[in-house]
Formats: sequence, C-alpha cells, structure tokens
Amino acid sequence: MTTVAEPKTARGRERKSAIITTAATLMYERGVRATALDDVLDYSDSGKSQFYHYFSSKDDLVAAVLEYQLMTVLGELRGFRLDTWSGIRAWFDALLEGQEQREFRGCPVGSLAVELSACGPDMQRRVADAFSRWESALARGLASMKARRALDRSARPEALAEATLAAIQGGYVLSTAHHGVGPMRTALDTAYSRLRASRPRE
Repeated sequence: MTTVAEPKTARGRERKSAIITTAATLMYERGVRATALDDVLDYSDSGKSQFYHYFSSKDDLVAAVLEYQLMTVLGELRGFRLDTWSGIRAWFDALLEGQEQREFRGCPVGSLAVELSACGPDMQRRVADAFSRWESALARGLASMKARRALDRSARPEALAEATLAAIQGGYVLSTAHHGVGPMRTALDTAYSRLRASRPRE
C-alpha cells in the first residue's frame, strides 16, 4: 500500500479529513464493498484529482477510515476511568447507549473488521493492530488496578482486556442481529462479573 504525504496546508488537511469522515459514515452504513468511491467524492464535494492527491487507492482510504474509527473509539474511551470499577461500569453503560443511538448498526471498528479481515494480509495486520491498541487501553487501566491491589495478584490484565473486548464485540453482533440491546447488556454484565471475579480473595 503506497503512502501519500500528509497535506501541508490547513485547507488540504480539511479536505482530506472531509473525505475520510464521509467515507467512514458511508462504509458504516453500507459496508466497504458497497461504498463506491464516486459516492464518497460526491458526498464530500471532492474531485478525483483531490482524492488521488491524498490517497493512492480505495484501499488506502479504507485504512484511513479504520484508523479514524479506532481513534474515535479510543477518544471516547479516554472519557472513562478504566482503572476503577465505577469507570468501567460507566463505559459499559455508554456502549449500550451508543448502540441504541446508532439503531443497532454495530461497532464502528468491528463492522469494518468483518470485511477487512478477508482483504489480504496487509489489511488483516491493520485490523489486528487496531484491536490490540483497543485492548491495550483497557489493559493499562486493569494493570493500574492490580498495582493498587484492586485486582488479585494472579490477575492477568492483558488476558482480561482481550476477553472483555471479545465479549463487547460478541454483544455488538448479537445486538445487531436481534435489533435490540438485550444481548449486548447480557454480554457486558457477564464481562463485568468476570472482571469483578478477579478481585483479591479474602
């Protein structure tokens, strides 16, 4: 995948950002394959010459969309204290609320991952890296809890973070399939109980 230099002007950065955010919205609503490049350009009021000034191909744009969606998720995550039980619970509640507000379309990162994982080794690596960065953000909070002895000495923050993210993604999928928040609430309640089970034993 060819790398294109970042725009040097504010106007260039705004134009590139408009293309990415428009593509992110369309790909989330329609899927990657069903989102035509011409539609992205039309909705973002951009031309093909502008597009190829900022991106080498549609794959390059898709990679930028994946990064954009991940950074959005991680930005929201920073609003919660993931090194406290109340912070984790508040984050889970916000995930439920967000899924309802998006009318059960699913996880912005996870929905991309389903399609991109079948798009060759480069995209597979990008998807795996995205989830690893998400897991690491949670693992850092859990490691802090372990250092404060809010988690048992035998607790493994990385493994707990991986299991939690797996539960979140499973909750998204079932919630989307059933078009209801119930399956996701069950998944998150189970994940929370599993985390709480890692508290120090009396």
